[in-house]
Amino acid sequence: MKKTDLFWRDSLKQCSPVGRRAVAAVLGSAFFSTLGVGAYTFALSLTAGSSGLSPSWLGLAFSGYFLARLILAPVAGYCADYIGAVPLVLGAAGLGALSCVSYILYPSLEFLGLIQICLGFCSGIIKPVSMSILGEYAPESNRGRLFGAYNSCLYASFVLGPLLGGAVVKLNTGIGLTTVLIPATGMGISFLLFLPAVGKSLKAGKKKKKEYSGFRWRDPGFISLLLAVFGRTLGASVVIAFLPRLLSERFLLGAFSAGILFALPNVAILIGMPFTSGWADTRDKRGLTFLGMGLCSACLFGYGQAVPLWVLVLLVAMMGFGSALSLPASMSLAADMGPSKGSVMGIFLGVSNLGFVLGPGLAGFAAEYGSISDSFELAALVGGMCLLPIFLLLSKRLNTE
Repeated sequence: MKKTDLFWRDSLKQCSPVGRRAVAAVLGSAFFSTLGVGAYTFALSLTAGSSGLSPSWLGLAFSGYFLARLILAPVAGYCADYIGAVPLVLGAAGLGALSCVSYILYPSLEFLGLIQICLGFCSGIIKPVSMSILGEYAPESNRGRLFGAYNSCLYASFVLGPLLGGAVVKLNTGIGLTTVLIPATGMGISFLLFLPAVGKSLKAGKKKKKEYSGFRWRDPGFISLLLAVFGRTLGASVVIAFLPRLLSERFLLGAFSAGILFALPNVAILIGMPFTSGWADTRDKRGLTFLGMGLCSACLFGYGQAVPLWVLVLLVAMMGFGSALSLPASMSLAADMGPSKGSVMGIFLGVSNLGFVLGPGLAGFAAEYGSISDSFELAALVGGMCLLPIFLLLSKRLNTE
């Protein structure tokens, strides 16, 4: 295989014919479902005030969205091992599409919030189950590259989703049926991508059911990985919640300039992922995870310092590169933990979602009793401490060698 497998075509060719179709379905679903949900979420938040949606109902809708993802990720992953992954994805995607289309029957503001909660429910199933499918069918020698392709699809949709949502709101002068049809289309495409594989998935699930009882939940390597992932997502949630405010208060940037800088980490991830994903297959995955997440924590601590704007831009870009370095390595490392791919990925994403839920609250407490700089520094310190178990494992292995 060529070393310059920038767009993962050679890695896809290394999969079996069935695996190639499954991986392609996962990548397509990751892009279209996330694009639809991202566009709708942005549009709902953007037009909440002008459309008359109460702040309490909007907050409840978003809290329900994240809570559903937090609870359902480990449950869905566990069920994928015993029921079959594809039926779960089909059910979740179908439910998501139907809930959006139901707006035609109940065109009310309150129903828009219910759609948001339902999309969280569906996303909480689709993402861990899709990752378990990818871990199952991706060859071990190319698993890092294919997880890099998966993350590239996700982050491309993170960038394009708000742009699409904003464009639709502007064209329709508000939120309405057209906006609701975007996530319905994304979920519908995901449903169609996985539909041909339903029969094979049910047969495979029955054959492999006995294999899924041997995973060691107390494996120190897995626990250290979960702590590291929790620290990284906690820091990422603080950046999402407080970086726009930092840019506005400290540097007095306008909305457009702040938006460009806010999107820079995702752009850096997209640029770096074709290169860093290959390293996850050729270098030590635990070491790459530690290096990438450590770089993110260091950059996050720099956000809280009195630095000029050009230094902050550099820190933002470096944090994106750190994420590009750690994401495929950490996901591939999780997939190597045992045959129970669904359970592993469910717990992995559940802990990741927990970081997103707890991060803004912890940082808000620090900002309330200190300053906004303290929120970034506290998140960086927590992220750094969460990396200590991985550091100890790496040191122990080096001493043994």
